[in-house]
Amino acid sequence: MSPSTDPGLVAITGANGTIGYHSTLHALRTGYRVRCIVRRESAIQDIKAGPSIQKYIDEANGKVEFKVVQDNTVEGAYDEVLRGVEWVVHVAGVWPLPHYHPDNDVYYPFVKSMENILSAATKAGTVKRIVFTQAAAALVSVDKGDSYGTCMESVLDEFVPVSEQSSNTRPPLPSVHHAYSSAKANCMTHLRSLQASHSLPFSIVQVIPGTVIGPSELITTPTSALATMDRMSKALLFNAHTPRYAFGFVHVADCAAVHIEALNTTKVRDSAIPHWFVAAATTEGDVKNGKEVWRRTGEMVEREFKREIGEGMVSVGRERCPVNMPFRVDSKMTERVLLAGERMRGLEECVREVGEWYLGLVRGEREREKGW
Repeated sequence: MSPSTDPGLVAITGANGTIGYHSTLHALRTGYRVRCIVRRESAIQDIKAGPSIQKYIDEANGKVEFKVVQDNTVEGAYDEVLRGVEWVVHVAGVWPLPHYHPDNDVYYPFVKSMENILSAATKAGTVKRIVFTQAAAALVSVDKGDSYGTCMESVLDEFVPVSEQSSNTRPPLPSVHHAYSSAKANCMTHLRSLQASHSLPFSIVQVIPGTVIGPSELITTPTSALATMDRMSKALLFNAHTPRYAFGFVHVADCAAVHIEALNTTKVRDSAIPHWFVAAATTEGDVKNGKEVWRRTGEMVEREFKREIGEGMVSVGRERCPVNMPFRVDSKMTERVLLAGERMRGLEECVREVGEWYLGLVRGEREREKGW
């Protein structure tokens, strides 16, 4: 789709988040007008601070607008903000922090926000397609615990099944892990049923991202970069906390591209929508174990950041391989259909870029302190 055309107005929920902000940029570059939906007024200023979005927020340009939905679980929460919208990308969600209440803070917000999006889109009467961000956590049993290992025996592709056990799990739930996995599984199963029934006046596309990795232009200090860095990069570059799960890896720009290109009804006809698109790099053909993926990336860190390791700026997390890596990723269909066959970037490329970004912020801060 040429940027010179106007494919219409897309509403993006969670537009200030990692996926949401980059999806906003990709949509604008592709030609869409964007309605950014956030939960607080201050998030609007966060978005406007992004260097890449500056040329689109000029009032005369009219490419970007902002709406606030403080509580997306309230009935009718999205009714007003979806009026006149043709496309929706629903990214907004809850990260399952340990102190959250499993049912009230995690499970129900996912389910109710999904229901509110569907209801508002139906009332709007203008929506043609909704893209929902999902999670590979829905593919594993919530009760199995940390016993999946790193053998990557299963394949995560566009038709991978949702865990039946997780899909059938309902509140009350014992942990935020149970809540997150079961909420996503239930939402994915429900939306898949609606998608197959063709009972709604719009089509539904679901995207399963891997761990999203990449720099953010909204972060300008090394302290903030380290605080918000994805858990894989933090483990590999700073020998930090061992991640619990990994379901593939994706550069944030590639993830955003999958979300926005999935709106294109010429690329993806309603009758040809797969169960889900996979926003994660295809696992290299000869790699059969997650520990090998981790080893290769660790070697890259040692090779590319040798000087910084010697200076103590980087500390390689060789033993920080995620506890559970049950899937090999095969996203070739997603790449072919949505990205013109272009390969999504994998763990090594993503972590290298994050390392360079972080170290650039460190050097910049040091130079400012010296008054250079």
